Amino acid sequence: MTEENREELTFSFADDGKEYKVDDLSDEHKVLYQKVMLVNRQKNEIVSNANFEVEKLDILAKHYSDQLKEAVEGDDKKVEVVK
Repeated sequence: MTEENREELTFSFADDGKEYKVDDLSDEHKVLYQKVMLVNRQKNEIVSNANFEVEKLDILAKHYSDQLKEAVEGDDKKVEVVK
């Protein structure tokens, strides 16, 4: 990839919206930038994984609920309905 075709990495802070070029940062600040990117990536992975776990638990809860409903309302009622 030539220098001309390379897209410059930029970032901004939500409060002011001003764009900063990563290439303009000092080496020390580039390390901080990389840490911020890593932490955000890890946070997004944790949220995605947690959402997937909740989805799986919802599916299991529905499955067990359907089984319980079939057990108490099915043809061979074994549970007495209390009114």
